Amino acid sequence: AEVDGLVTHQSTEGSCVMHHCGFQRCAHTAVAQNKSSLKVRFLFWMLVAGLLLVALVLSRYSQRSAPSFAGWQHEELVAIKKSPCSNLGHNCNKTKCCKAAGTRCFEKEKGWAACKNECVPGPDPTDLYPSPWRCTPLGPRTPGHYAWPPPPKVHPWVHMKCSKTLENCMQTQCCQNAGVACFRKNSSWASCKTICSDGPDPTDADNLHWKCKQLGGRTPGTAPPPATAEWVSKLCAAKSENCLSSGCCRDPGHTCFQKNTTFAKCLHMCAKGIHLDDLDNWKNWTCKQLGGRTPGPVLTPKPQKLAPWIKDHCADLHENCALSKCCKDANMQCFEQQPGHARCLYKCLANHTQFSHHHQCAIEAKGNTSEECRYNGKTWTCRELGPRTLRSWSWPSLFCTHVMRLYSYEVDIVKSQLQQDERFRGGIFACDQYAVYASDAASGTFLGFGPYGPVRTRWFRSAPVWRSSANTAANTLLFMNFWEAVRWDLQYKCCHWTIKADPDAVVLPDRLRGVLSRRMGSTNFITTCNKNFQFALMFGATEAISTHGLERYFSNENACRSLPWQTWGEDKWMSICLQHLGVAPVFDGGLVGDNQCYGVDCRNHHHSAYHPFKDPKSWMRCYRTAIR
Repeated sequence: AEVDGLVTHQSTEGSCVMHHCGFQRCAHTAVAQNKSSLKVRFLFWMLVAGLLLVALVLSRYSQRSAPSFAGWQHEELVAIKKSPCSNLGHNCNKTKCCKAAGTRCFEKEKGWAACKNECVPGPDPTDLYPSPWRCTPLGPRTPGHYAWPPPPKVHPWVHMKCSKTLENCMQTQCCQNAGVACFRKNSSWASCKTICSDGPDPTDADNLHWKCKQLGGRTPGTAPPPATAEWVSKLCAAKSENCLSSGCCRDPGHTCFQKNTTFAKCLHMCAKGIHLDDLDNWKNWTCKQLGGRTPGPVLTPKPQKLAPWIKDHCADLHENCALSKCCKDANMQCFEQQPGHARCLYKCLANHTQFSHHHQCAIEAKGNTSEECRYNGKTWTCRELGPRTLRSWSWPSLFCTHVMRLYSYEVDIVKSQLQQDERFRGGIFACDQYAVYASDAASGTFLGFGPYGPVRTRWFRSAPVWRSSANTAANTLLFMNFWEAVRWDLQYKCCHWTIKADPDAVVLPDRLRGVLSRRMGSTNFITTCNKNFQFALMFGATEAISTHGLERYFSNENACRSLPWQTWGEDKWMSICLQHLGVAPVFDGGLVGDNQCYGVDCRNHHHSAYHPFKDPKSWMRCYRTAIR
């Protein structure tokens, strides 16, 4: 329309107003805007199509690589409902696996199985029902060490159905008495025993051979020690005799072990291979057990007696011991480097790149750069070949002990000593015999390698500790339990003196022997501090008690229970108790340089021990200063 000389054009994209003669300009602008709009639309739809394509690809990929939400939710619910393994006392017939470490699922009968550490076919006195177990394993054993629970309850059916000790348990296959199990001797007789070995049994009524097969489980509890039969003293061999024909031993605590087809000997224990104390030759022992152990106490350690053939047959430090499997030098063990090659070493690190041939060469010949000492990329297998050649004992002989806490600074001090080489002469591991006691772990904890091989802690019962009247640890009850463990281990009987040393005490056994050699032949102990006391005490840093004095304590320890020990430290308790029992105190104020008494100076060469040094660096520093 034309109004007052103006032309107005309404386009599809909007309106443009112009003067007359401006219609073409408006049309041109509209066309340009229309083209731009089409371009924008095209780009928009291309973008939408691209996004749709990406979404499609992602959806297909997700379907292949992961389950849908519904599927994932279903599987999660199934996993929650399905228990992976069974607890102790539950039926593991379906799961076929156990949660408790060291256990395995064993089948009793169709439809019922349970997790057990071990299983013997037959009745199980710890089971609620007397029906026999098949003991078919239904799955793998759960990795880890089995933690023994408290003794389980013996169910009433055991006393009604099972056999007594002297009865034939062939039919019942279970035993009433605690700590024993039914073992088959032959096709017509079985008896309840604590342990059974093929051959003659020194606790049996006759010397006829057993073919030991266990019938049923062991009744919980502790069995009394068995008695030695009368025929043993007449028919069995002595320690010095060949027991191949009799298969039994006359001496308490011994068992007949076979060397070869012509010779067997009564020994406390036997390890396969050569025996360095075998006077005949270096031929290997099979160590086949030919009969049961004769009842009696376990023998205490004794010095190793080396046979004369060792000097000619065994290897020197620089020789290959792969064939001889033994070493001439004390404290040395033949360790395999690679098959066919072995060396005599104090200790060995298996599969360790720094413990290799070139490392040994660097130690033996500093600066050696020959081909023989270059690293060849091989590590040591460290397989032990044959027995370790032990060091000779000194006089007087010492049995040294530590009482330590596994979760304290004391562990690092003890481990640092075990990391030293064979020239190290400090600490309890330089004594003739040694032991480390701890109440933290019942199964024992590995600490390192000592002169006699691996060192593990020995357990003793823990006890509460409070503050004493002298503001020290009132740990008497704890150490009563420690000494009780020493008593039952019997290792103290090996030596002339027992030394109880704190882990933070630097002990020099060679100097101790020099002092204690002048105190031999009496029932005595050494007191070390007489500062501000009514009488001299044996301070706990280093305690020295003669074997005769310790045996008197073990025989009469109950007599000291009436003393007011509740507020005492263990060293005061032991000092007063020993004197109360008639063990003579011998004062030596220079035996121990103790900062809790007269002070400590590691440069004082008159001391045999120094205390306290509570970290490995200060402990070693004092040791090196003291031996200069």
